[in-house]
Amino acid sequence: MATAYEDRRDTPALPGRCACEGESLAVAVTRLTADGCVLEANDDWAGAADFVHLQIANSIDMNGKLDWAQGRRAQMRFFGQVHPAAIAKLLELASR
Repeated sequence: MATAYEDRRDTPALPGRCACEGESLAVAVTRLTADGCVLEANDDWAGAADFVHLQIANSIDMNGKLDWAQGRRAQMRFFGQVHPAAIAKLLELASR
């Protein structure tokens, strides 16, 4: 069961820029955790991808892969982890 800290469904979206299969897309980053996030683009995703570069709020750059993509939403899993303090700071800035 997720704790209140881990359940990020009610947090504001963060702006992001995603480079995936030769394209650069503006995305909304939601459900951000240390291990990954959900991305929402303006157009439908082509499908899952083995390598994605994501810049979150002009602040953090992460590499990962898309586990799944359906319509405009995709689940990204990071190759590393984002420190919880960095997540807290990003979410604090987004909620202002």
